[in-house]
Amino acid sequence: MKRRYELTTMQVDAFTDVPFGGNPATVVLGADPLSEETMLKIAREASVRETVFVTSSKVADFRFRFMTPKQEIDFSGHSTIAAFHALVEEGNVEIIQDITMLSLETNTGVLQIEIVKNETTGFHEIQITHDRPQFLRTYDPKEYAEALGLSLADILSPNPIQTVSTGTPCLMVPVTTMKSMGRIKSDWNRLKELRTDADYVSVNVFSREGHEVTSDAHSRNFAPALGVYEDPVSGAAAGCMGSYLVNYGIMDSVNRVTSIVIEQGHFLDRPGKTFVEVRGSSNEIEQVKVSGTAVTVMKGTLCV
Repeated sequence: MKRRYELTTMQVDAFTDVPFGGNPATVVLGADPLSEETMLKIAREASVRETVFVTSSKVADFRFRFMTPKQEIDFSGHSTIAAFHALVEEGNVEIIQDITMLSLETNTGVLQIEIVKNETTGFHEIQITHDRPQFLRTYDPKEYAEALGLSLADILSPNPIQTVSTGTPCLMVPVTTMKSMGRIKSDWNRLKELRTDADYVSVNVFSREGHEVTSDAHSRNFAPALGVYEDPVSGAAAGCMGSYLVNYGIMDSVNRVTSIVIEQGHFLDRPGKTFVEVRGSSNEIEQVKVSGTAVTVMKGTLCV
């Protein structure tokens, strides 16, 4: 059979500067000729949590489409970091100034991207401006504690179990300690049932304790209904989590700008970090940015 297209494809680990850390994504460049059906087949073949397809856009510098092995999703933070890293590495984005401003079209709308140049390390920081947070439905803590294999004593009261969205709605579940994080033994069927009539995509459990003294919090993210039982590092959830931390005063906003370092992935042996900047106060959050670095681990040609 004659193959019609040969496309550059890369596997990139996002939210890390070490190979095999952070969250892996497959990046397919120049994906304009591909149909949605072909994209889904490629995502299944790639067998990573998410594959991002980079195409042209009439309203922004690029358009990204995000596919899990099961379905298309509207946005993925780590895949966005991975794709811009690939575009820079392949020379499709030129980094001349200290900050390069770009626009990105996704199914959620047009996002603003900043690439912060770092000549010393060579790992440029990619910043994604998220939507202003929406604080949505709250849920029964007892149900979620049981579904996660925890007790009510593990939940950090009086803070609510609540969906927050900065583009992708994620359920925030604050717990008391890292010991609570380590005790999680999820009932996957129950978590799938709880999501049936819910308003969130994933469940994000977090603690203010962490492995490293430089971290402000540790999180774990679960989306079994999407086939992602545990996400190593979630950028989408990080924006929601940063907003939750500021909104409920779990972290103080200093001079109306709160910088938050979130560690994740240690329980999957893929440690990584997201950096969140929340502008505003608990009374009114004005802007949320999520950023990280990435590293290429594989590169090849996709023949379809």
